[in-house]
Amino acid sequence: MDISVVVCTYNQASSLRLTLEALAAQVTPPDLAWEVVVVDNNSSDATARVVDAFAATARIRVRYLFVGRQGLSHARNTGLAHANGAVVAFTDDDVGPAPEWLASISIAMRESGADIMGGRILPAWDAPPPPWLRGRAFVPGHFAIMEHAAPAVLRAATGIPAIWGANMAFRRDVFDRVGGFDPRFGLVGTRLYRGEEVDLVARALAVGCRAVYDPRLVVWHRIGADRMCIRYLSRLSFQRAEGTALAGTAPAGRQLLGAPLYTYRAAAREVASWLRAMAHRRPDTLDRWLECCEAIGLVCGHVKARRARARSRSGKRGTDGAGG
Repeated sequence: MDISVVVCTYNQASSLRLTLEALAAQVTPPDLAWEVVVVDNNSSDATARVVDAFAATARIRVRYLFVGRQGLSHARNTGLAHANGAVVAFTDDDVGPAPEWLASISIAMRESGADIMGGRILPAWDAPPPPWLRGRAFVPGHFAIMEHAAPAVLRAATGIPAIWGANMAFRRDVFDRVGGFDPRFGLVGTRLYRGEEVDLVARALAVGCRAVYDPRLVVWHRIGADRMCIRYLSRLSFQRAEGTALAGTAPAGRQLLGAPLYTYRAAAREVASWLRAMAHRRPDTLDRWLECCEAIGLVCGHVKARRARARSRSGKRGTDGAGG
C-alpha cells in the first residue's frame, strides 16, 4: 500500500460526506495503491452510515474505526495504528482535497526526499465573510488558512509556511522515530484545543527529519457561517490558549492559584489595551479583544492544570494507601 488517508471525525456526518466525495474524485496513477481510514471519535450522528454508503461504492479500500475516548490525537493515533500505507496522509472532516491531492503527495515526496509534507489550505467560505472580518491579520490562523505560494524546506514547526493538520503527510518511519500524536494536544470533543501537528513536526525536525511545504498539495477548508462570528472567534482564542497551558509542564517562579504572576500582568495589559481601543473606536478593537481572550485563557489553563495535578497526586496517594 502506497498511501493511507486518515480522516478523523466527530459529529460532522454531512460535512464528512463531502470530504469522502472529494476523496472518491481523486485522479491517481494506475499504479498508486491507496486506502481511506475513517476514525469516528465517539460520534452520535449518522457518521457510521455515511461511511458505509461511501465504502459500498468506493473503488479503493475503506476502513471504519470507532474510538470512544474523546480527543483528536487519540483518533489520529488509532488511524495510524490501522493504516497500511508507506505514507500516511491526514485531512479533516471539513476539508475537500483537490482532485490531484494524492498524486501530488506521491510526486512531491519522491522529488523532494521529504519525510513530512504539507501544502496549501484554501478557504471555501459557506457565505461571503462579513465586512468586519475581511483583511484581518488573525484570519489565516483562526480559520486554518495557508495560502503561501512558494515551496520551502521547513526549519521550524511554527511560522509561515507551516504544516497543518488539514493537509499533511508523513512517511511511516517518522512515527517509528518520534512516536505518534501527543494526546495532551488537539481538539477534545467541542473544546477547540490545538497544536498536535505542530508538536509532532517539531519533534520530527529535532531528530533530523526533512519537512517540506509544497503549494502543489491543495485542499479546500469549508468555513461555515457559524464560525464567522465574534463568539466563535473569542471561544477559539480562549480555548486554544487554555489548551496550550494545560499541555505544558508546571511553571516555575511565583504563582497565584497555579498561574505565574506574569500571566496575570499580561492579561491585565491586554484588557487595558482592549478598553482603550474600544473607548476610542479604533479599528483594531476586535484584535485587542481576541488578545484578551487568549491571555485570560492562558491564566485559566494554568489554574486548571494545577487542579489536575493536585487531583492526580491525591489519587496516587489514595492508591498507595489502599495497598497497606
